[in-house]
Amino acid sequence: MTKIMPKSKAKRINKRLIAEGITAILLLIALVVCSGVAIKINIENGRITTTIERSTSSIVISDEQLPTYITDDKGEIIETTTYNGMEIQTVDEVDGGQFEDVDTGVSTNEGEYDDLGAVIETFDTSSPEAFRDDTYNKCIIAGNKYGAQCVSLARSFWWSYANRDVSTCGTGMAKGMMNCADQNAGDDFLVFWGSNGIQDGDWLVSDGGKYGHVCMALAPVVNGYVACLGENQGGRSCEQGGSATNIINFNVKNVIGYYRPKAYIKPNPTPTPVVPSCNTRKVIAGETLGAIMKECLGEVKYGETMDEYAKNWFSNNTGKSVYYGWTHGSGYGLYADDLIEYRGN
Repeated sequence: MTKIMPKSKAKRINKRLIAEGITAILLLIALVVCSGVAIKINIENGRITTTIERSTSSIVISDEQLPTYITDDKGEIIETTTYNGMEIQTVDEVDGGQFEDVDTGVSTNEGEYDDLGAVIETFDTSSPEAFRDDTYNKCIIAGNKYGAQCVSLARSFWWSYANRDVSTCGTGMAKGMMNCADQNAGDDFLVFWGSNGIQDGDWLVSDGGKYGHVCMALAPVVNGYVACLGENQGGRSCEQGGSATNIINFNVKNVIGYYRPKAYIKPNPTPTPVVPSCNTRKVIAGETLGAIMKECLGEVKYGETMDEYAKNWFSNNTGKSVYYGWTHGSGYGLYADDLIEYRGN
């Protein structure tokens, strides 16, 4: 039997969809005016999906705008919704990493190219923050036929940091960067697969859409999203194609793997040695005074030296020394969970 939706309910649903559609358009109208992007709004099964398209790129904005976490100039992680006065969008997918060298047609070849210096601008790679500040809101073409694409920014980083080119492994696509990970890493990067353990300065390669995407993380992943510096991901439009470097809060669901510059490897913190207290301590069940002597003095000496040592440890429970406990009553000087105090010189 066919069920017919009441008109009143249908009207409510239509009104809600219209309201959501208007809200989505208003949120994105600034992008339209400033950068001339094309916007597609699809309604399917009661859900509105908003897609920004810029030449060959496509950006799927998340249903929920989340706070972004980035590292400041001191390396401290801060929470923000804007950077340099520009809103940071929460994005679920970016497709737009097309690349071909404008002079050599390189997207099908591999290797290093002697003429890169003429077309690749160098930037400060002393830290992730320095590279972010040096490239933000710039149209970095890096000799790319398609303009300011995500691979263009990666190419500039590889050239500035490692003095060599990055390869898309003959695909002309950002996601192709992981097809020859050993070549791209060389002696300058570590390669990681998946999205676990991402830190600031890592170059993430994503498999979303036809071309995929590459961008540089600016902090660890929080709630499945990471602040990412990249091109052709919703920034201002560039005259030669693509869009300028900006920051988005990027979903890591499609991340294939990432490259970590060895200069950005963070040293493992040296663990603080646990030094036993030689003034007061809580007795552990089964512990002996010989073990305590070894920890506190570095050696164990029995006989009169041990007796003298025992005379200086006093029980909080009995008020008597460990030596007294040995020589009076039960013959025990240490009791589990008792707090003892050393009163020697």
